[in-house]
Formats: sequence, structure tokens, C-alpha cells
Amino acid sequence: MEKKSLKLPITLLVLGACWSIVYIIPFIQYIWYDPFQQFMNATNTQMGLLITIYGFGNVFGAPIGGWIADRFNYKYIYVGSVLLNGIFTLIFVMHPTYFMAVLMWIGFAIASLLMNYPTHIKMIRDLTTDENQGKIFGMNETCIGIFNIVFNAVMMVFYMKFMEGVAGLKAAMISIAVLSFVLTGIAMIVLDNPKEKIAAERAKKAAEAKVKKKTNVVADFLMIMKQPATWLVAISIFAVYSFLTTLTYFTPYFTDVLGVAVTFSGGVAILRQHGMTLLGAPIGGFLTDKVGSPSKVLLGVYAIGILGLGYLLVADAGVAAQLLIALTLIMSAAVYIGRGAYYATTTEAGVSRNLTASTIGIAAAVGFSPDLFQFTLFGYWLDTLGTQAYTYMFIFQAVVLVIGALAALKILHIKKKNSQNVCAVAEAE
Repeated sequence: MEKKSLKLPITLLVLGACWSIVYIIPFIQYIWYDPFQQFMNATNTQMGLLITIYGFGNVFGAPIGGWIADRFNYKYIYVGSVLLNGIFTLIFVMHPTYFMAVLMWIGFAIASLLMNYPTHIKMIRDLTTDENQGKIFGMNETCIGIFNIVFNAVMMVFYMKFMEGVAGLKAAMISIAVLSFVLTGIAMIVLDNPKEKIAAERAKKAAEAKVKKKTNVVADFLMIMKQPATWLVAISIFAVYSFLTTLTYFTPYFTDVLGVAVTFSGGVAILRQHGMTLLGAPIGGFLTDKVGSPSKVLLGVYAIGILGLGYLLVADAGVAAQLLIALTLIMSAAVYIGRGAYYATTTEAGVSRNLTASTIGIAAAVGFSPDLFQFTLFGYWLDTLGTQAYTYMFIFQAVVLVIGALAALKILHIKKKNSQNVCAVAEAE
């Protein structure tokens, strides 16, 4: 289906808001580290373990969620994820112990990574035709970025209104729970019910079942995992997400190695995280459709990243502030351009629409695995190697980007091969 008039932007805004809100609390320590730690009376190690626990949701939850979304009414699954986010947030606020945090972070992983993430990607892809996948995913990232700013601003207002500290954070989290309930109602009204589409897909499968045995969840997973496209999409996500993770260490790198003022590096970090989300993602989507290939756009992203990291490996203290700003913003924009393009590789790699969520679910288990090890690895390098750790980080990331480039080239090869097969069939007919 192709949405027209106001329906498309309204749907995109609602989906962007729903995506944004289900990740606010699970990643709350990224912005509210000290008050959140005080809220639970937790150690730094315990704080890190929460992210690791949540990260396993990508490994185990996303593949299962993708399979479910491809076979059942995904509107209710998606709306339910937003509702559960509000419920889990309220439960945690009422019982702010570390044990309850572990239980609720498992719950958040189910709500956001199993129920929301693969379903969201499926819904975004179905909003338009194959020729406009870059634009739609770029617009999706922009809507997410807008609501990231809005929801964090709402939390800041409540945090300051209730005298900051533990009381302020409690009020801020309650505001997110209330907004989750409001969004549940809005999403239920705005999002289309795909029951007719599901019925058509089931009829098609029923017809196919007459000539082959009915598959089950294990067989479906094995079939998808045998497809090279699944792993190439996974590598594409991994390369870009790993690059985004490495960029978060630019702030301490500028201060510890290049001698830049803390206020300056902090300001650049805010601009990098929020400003480039709004700018880079739509550019990535536009370029993807203009070039006609998300993989070619990703090759440009990887090239910018490798060149930028190469410069930082030889840079020393005294680098002009203007150059640092330009370099950081260019590399950050490249990352978000990549985020606006890598989901569109499902189309280019030949993934069928009815297997989008399942494929993305499996790909996410690999693609977002940096959450499981990269922060811990980089932290270990910093603790044991000091400033030398940044050299290891940049070399590690450059290698990852090279691997991503090889995956992009392979996707282009698959696209060319599929196109040749289609032409051969057409000529034969």
C-alpha cells in the first residue's frame, strides 16, 4: 500500500514516537547516569550489567519477534509494546531496587526488542513501494530523532520541577509512563489494521502448502538463516551501529588526548547526537533513492569513516577546534546517513516483504551485538592502556568498516545477479 495526503506523515510521526518512547527508559543511564544510579543505589558494574541484560534481547528476542510479526496481526503486537513500556516503567518507579530493575529490563527487552523493533521495520517498509525505501526509512529516522528530543525535554522539565535528584528522576520517568499510555491510544486509532493483508498472505501460504509440507518456526528460521542476504544485512547494521558506538568516545578523546575543553567537547556531543539525527537520516534516504542503491550509499559512509579515523590516528594535540567540529559532524552525519540506508538493503538483497520482520529480527541479533561487548571492550582498554586505547578503538572500527564495505559489495553482486535472472526469464517467456 502507498499512503497519500496526511495519512503517511501522521503514521510516520506516530511510529517515530512509539519507537522513541520504548527505548527512553532502557537507555536512561546514557543521559541520567548519576541520578539513576542514586535512584537504585547501584554500583557502576551493576549499571553496566543492565545494558548487557537488555542487549540479549537483540540476540534472543528480535528473531522471535520478527517471526511473530510476519505471521500474526502485528498492529496489536506493536501497540502492546508501547502499553507494556508504560506498565514496566511504573512498576520500576514504585519498586526502585536493583532486583526489580533486572526484572523490568528483561521486560523492556521483550517490549521493545521482541515486540516493537522487528514489527516497526516491517510496518515502515510496507508504507511505500520498493523504489522509495530509502526515503521512507530516512523519514522514519528523522521522526524518531524529533521525538527523542521531545521526550528528553519533557523529562528534563519534570526533573527540574521536582527539585532534581531522585524525586526529579522519579517524576521524569512517570511522565514517560503517562506518555506511553497516551501513545497506546493514539497508535490504536492511527495505525492501519493489516488483517486483510494477513488473510491474503495466509491464503497464499495455504495454496503453497498443497505442494509442500507446512513449515514451522524452526524450519522458517533455518530457511532464513541459510540466505546470504540475512547475514549481509546483519553486517551492514553491525558496521554502522559499531561506528555509532565508537563515536560516543569522541568526547573523552577530545579532552584526554587532544586537550579540548570539556564544555566544548560536550557541546559538540549534543550537536552530534541530536542535530545529526535530524540531518543525516533524511539525506541518507534521499541519496539511497537518488542513487538507486543503499549499498552504494553505505560504501560512501564507510569511506568517510575510514578516512576520518585514519586522520585521528595521526592527529595530535593542538588541532584546530574548527577542524574537530567539522570532522565530528561529517562523521556523525555519515553514521545517520547509514542508518537511513541500511534497512533498505533488505530490498536490494532480495528479501521478500513477507519475510522482512523475520529477516530483520535475525539480522538485529548480529547487527546490534556491539551492545553486548563493545562498551565493555573499550572500557577495558581505557582502564588498562590509558590514552593508547583510542588507537585500538580507531583501528578496530576501521577494520569493521572495511568488512561492512565488503558486505555492501556482495549485496550489489546479488542485486546484479537477481536482475540478470529476471531478464533471462523475461526473454524466455
